[in-house]
Amino acid sequence: MNSRIQKFLSYYKPYMGLFYADMACAVVVSAITLAIPLCIRYITKNLLETGSPDTLTHIYMMGGVMLALVALYTACHAFVDYQGHLMGALMEADMRNELFDHYQKLSFNFYDDHRTGQLMTRITNDSFDLAELYHHGPEDIVISLLNFIGAFIILISINVKLAFIALFFLPIMAIYGFYFSKKMHAALRVSKDRIGDINAQVEDTLSGIRVVKSFTN
Repeated sequence: MNSRIQKFLSYYKPYMGLFYADMACAVVVSAITLAIPLCIRYITKNLLETGSPDTLTHIYMMGGVMLALVALYTACHAFVDYQGHLMGALMEADMRNELFDHYQKLSFNFYDDHRTGQLMTRITNDSFDLAELYHHGPEDIVISLLNFIGAFIILISINVKLAFIALFFLPIMAIYGFYFSKKMHAALRVSKDRIGDINAQVEDTLSGIRVVKSFTN
């Protein structure tokens, strides 16, 4: 495995229990997202069309099942939001501490060639963005993949022809997304560089205020 990938994954190691719990809740959220429409389809197709005397009782039962699913969805979603962000914040703190320790070991020449504002951007903004990736990346991949596979299977079970017609547009959407993703990455890199320059200017200005005031007074 690439050393960079190993380094990237190493920040998960202290929080593997929390990570697995977060992924489990993400799977439950995805499954319930697919199950709710199936419950509604069962009520409209199997219960309402039969017109049996027990129809109302069965509808109430399915309503209870759906309420339980919604409650479980809410609990799992809250866990993903809170505990997932907590895991991201803890990993962000680890990265900032490690980066600060690394800064202390660098030579004078390094600080001559790099402005303080740029270094501050690396230790604040960039570490925050990485923490968001650590938290949202895996769960978004799991939820999106399960939703896609589950929805495609459900569509095939309903109408095979319509399912493949819907699948036909996916490559077009993928090309569209890839094209604009490249543009967004380029714009984001420029934005990060500009933020670093602004931070450097602010740091230079604030650090020079005392000197300027001492001469003007």
